[in-house]
Amino acid sequence: MALHNKVTLASTPVLLALMWQLRNEPLAVCTCGSILAGLATWCLVPAAENTFKRVGLSGKDMSKPTHPMLAESMGVVAATIYLIATFLFIPVQFRSWWPAQDPHSPHNPRVFSFDRLGEYLSALLSLQSMVFLGFADDVFDLRWRFKLLLPTIASIPILIVYYVGYGVTHVVVPVFMRPLLGTHIVDLGTLYYVYIGLMAVFCTNAINILAGINGVEVGQSIVIALSIIAKDIANVNSGNAESEYNHLFTLYLLLPFVGVSSALYYWNVYPARVFVGDTYCYFAGMTFAVCGILGHFSKTLLLLFLPQVFNFVYSAPQIFGLVPCPRHRLPKMAVDNPLPRRLVSRLRQEVDPDQRSDSSSEGSPANPVVDGDAVGTLSGVHQAISTAMTSFSKGKGRRTKRSASGRRSRSASAPSAHLSAYMVASRTTFEGARPLGLAIVRLYEFLGIADVERDDQGNMISVNNLTLLNLVLVLRGRLTESQLNNCILLIQILNSLLAFFIRYRLSHLFYF
Repeated sequence: MALHNKVTLASTPVLLALMWQLRNEPLAVCTCGSILAGLATWCLVPAAENTFKRVGLSGKDMSKPTHPMLAESMGVVAATIYLIATFLFIPVQFRSWWPAQDPHSPHNPRVFSFDRLGEYLSALLSLQSMVFLGFADDVFDLRWRFKLLLPTIASIPILIVYYVGYGVTHVVVPVFMRPLLGTHIVDLGTLYYVYIGLMAVFCTNAINILAGINGVEVGQSIVIALSIIAKDIANVNSGNAESEYNHLFTLYLLLPFVGVSSALYYWNVYPARVFVGDTYCYFAGMTFAVCGILGHFSKTLLLLFLPQVFNFVYSAPQIFGLVPCPRHRLPKMAVDNPLPRRLVSRLRQEVDPDQRSDSSSEGSPANPVVDGDAVGTLSGVHQAISTAMTSFSKGKGRRTKRSASGRRSRSASAPSAHLSAYMVASRTTFEGARPLGLAIVRLYEFLGIADVERDDQGNMISVNNLTLLNLVLVLRGRLTESQLNNCILLIQILNSLLAFFIRYRLSHLFYF
């Protein structure tokens, strides 16, 4: 029996007993239920792997030398378990409103809170709709215009509930703008609903755009969710009943999300055994949008999404067709030469200043060839870096193990194929680029956030694909897929710390 099955069988009775013992504490029951949901996901993802492959939901992992075939759209398994867990939690959440007499009786001291039930059900309806639409995208490969339209439709339930139950559309004006506007509060009216609707569209697509390597979609979602959970736990006992409800509402939605996402991350992190698909990206994005809108912390949520905002702005020239955009912009492999291209170019010029690093027939930008006298100069450096990076990968690489039943563990079938696989930034040409797109790329090059390749006349030939993943590789040189994922997660963690610093230490400079 595999480890995940043993742990689940041993833990489930204990968690069920705790849930019964703490049945009058909804937050404790939600925590135990979230762990159970995580354990169920941990077991069901590998169990459903072959079924998904059999029906054609599979794809090649292009970031591995052997291109293994992995099951796709496994995010639907985690999302389904999440929905089951949140549905089962509905009676627990409202257990304190279970009176012995008629809830509408005038003698009942506590009238049932239908508005809170409506908020919770609308959140689940939007999430369920987004899971369905995400899975449809995985199966039918929808065009981008539908990816913008579908989240808007799925957000209608929470927008209606917000309008009926809360309806606040005014915003506080920052201090430096008050003399210009002559007031400290501005009522946006309908524009506020446009804003929160667009936020739902942005959140669902932002995670989907920042994707392409093992673990990055689920990893960034877990970091954002844990950051929001930490904020809610720190403020749940503020003494304000409305504020306490908003924090608990968010916790009830995010604790199960972290449970199922953590289990899915185990199977999706490098070397991945499954792909999560667009289903998970839409599901995660809509979860955050629902929490931010109905939990009334949309500005803080945008601060936590700063890496995704930067990735969207940075990618805008390709997204809007100003620069050619290939179908897949994920980083590519550079298996045989771990020496960074910029370092090779610099060393070649030191040996022979007349030499240029170009994409001639002798070598490509991702795998330059060093010729002549430069070989002796580079050989020692190349060997040292190659040995160090390979040793690191061997120390971090997972070994394939087989359980007593003969089933393969979570590692891929050929770990030796992964050890020397380094990632470099993928590139695109300027064929068909618009003048505005060229101007933006020049600005990026001036700011040092784009690696532009030029010919002997100085004309731009190619540029790295404009994503945060490729930018990290441009700035740091080639990395293993695991190292690249860790860099993105570190950026997300540091951004969460920055977001809380801005929210709780600097906000008084703009609002008081």
